[in-house]
Amino acid sequence: MQYEVRVERDRYLEILAFTTYAYLSGKITAYSGILGGQRSLGEYIENFIYGKVAEEAFKKFLHSNFGIESLTDLDIADFILGYYLPDIIAVKLNDEYVATKFWIEVKEVRREQKWFLIPESGVTNRPYDVYVAVWVGLPDEHIAWLIKNVDEARSRMSKEWLKKMAEIEEMVSNINCRIVGYALYPDVERVLKAKNGDALAEKELDKKYGEEGWYYFDGRTALFNPDDRTWRGAVVGRNIGFFSSRLEKASKWDDEFLKYLYENERIVPLISKFYTYQDRKGRTRSRTRTIKPDLCKKFGAKTEDYREIFQMCMEHQLECIKGKYGSIVRKTSWFKQTID
Repeated sequence: MQYEVRVERDRYLEILAFTTYAYLSGKITAYSGILGGQRSLGEYIENFIYGKVAEEAFKKFLHSNFGIESLTDLDIADFILGYYLPDIIAVKLNDEYVATKFWIEVKEVRREQKWFLIPESGVTNRPYDVYVAVWVGLPDEHIAWLIKNVDEARSRMSKEWLKKMAEIEEMVSNINCRIVGYALYPDVERVLKAKNGDALAEKELDKKYGEEGWYYFDGRTALFNPDDRTWRGAVVGRNIGFFSSRLEKASKWDDEFLKYLYENERIVPLISKFYTYQDRKGRTRSRTRTIKPDLCKKFGAKTEDYREIFQMCMEHQLECIKGKYGSIVRKTSWFKQTID
């Protein structure tokens, strides 16, 4: 099986186009409490690009190893709206693209990251059926090569600058990626159960990933290497963690993963639209989960299942897109999308 894949520059450019379009049209411009206002386009590009490259790499992995064609929001003929959506929007089954019910979240792993970390808040609020780890070999200074293509800027560059820009451009032209592995929702849930003292969950995790091959990081614990006790990393927030090398060994792509993909059925149980939490004084409060965009609200009365609302919303949008364009597959660049 081929785990190493490369993402070409044209897909990198489409990611830039998609992100820029979504920002300029106001579709992903979210408020940042830290900044006290909306985030800049540069911040959005940096935040989105690694994740989108990881998605592209995973698509290539599915196609090159299993002949499976899949679509992300980058490939859809129009913009898909939704606060809670899978990274793989549709998969081609029986010669037709069908909306995914087996929801995949593709998460990037960068640099020498030894742990695949899944934020606890994401799992409790918007859980996915499977979490896929993809290492992305994109240099931190990747956007700098765009400067080289600005005539006025390039004309002022020294030979040293031009050499550095050429090196970065080479890395962007063929981005090296590697599919690390995956963790199904039941295993992610077991980590949360194990941290609350569930001995059976702990035993099952140890059997699959080995002792210390999984861990619940509580926000006070530093990353560690179970194979090298002298190594210590940074302290991370509340995350469910799987040690990358153990995750890789535990992943059974050609039978377990494909089985779930072809069955195309959900694993995550019912997620109530309503949830309770403890305020700072220890009192129990109730809230309704965020339901965006307005297009999804009309489905709210039909089900109490938060996940199902967005499933129906996505399928409805895909039907509308197919009716408008004749296909859900994009035929032009996002750079040609009308900004409205």
